[in-house]
Amino acid sequence: MEQSSHPYSYKRIEHLKLRKSIEMVFAQNNVLRSGPIKMIFAVEPSDSFSYQVGFVAPKKVHHFAVDRNRNKRLLREAFRLNRHILTSRMDNKTVKVSFLLVAQNSRPMSFADVETAVRQLLARLSEKVGAEGADL
Repeated sequence: MEQSSHPYSYKRIEHLKLRKSIEMVFAQNNVLRSGPIKMIFAVEPSDSFSYQVGFVAPKKVHHFAVDRNRNKRLLREAFRLNRHILTSRMDNKTVKVSFLLVAQNSRPMSFADVETAVRQLLARLSEKVGAEGADL
């Protein structure tokens, strides 16, 4: 992924939006958990390293739209500030990583808890993809 003049930006190309891509993530069903956050990811071969990320707050867990929107906003912000954990370790890999961050806690989450969980998940994902990357 190329460096931009805004290192903390979250560009449209990084959004996981296509139904086919989201179905592929659920089909591979690789799961990591940390605190109130679950990460579901898929890895596929590519010419260079790239990633796409989506944020989910299920309606069955978060009954009010206000809570769903807040939790997704917290997830986006935590990812935006800590995505360097993933990108710095993967510059020499040739894979495309697609993943979803799912808020599973029905209670209100604090930003500190979300950020800690996202950091741990990104570190574990980069280790796991680094180990699997040679096998692809």
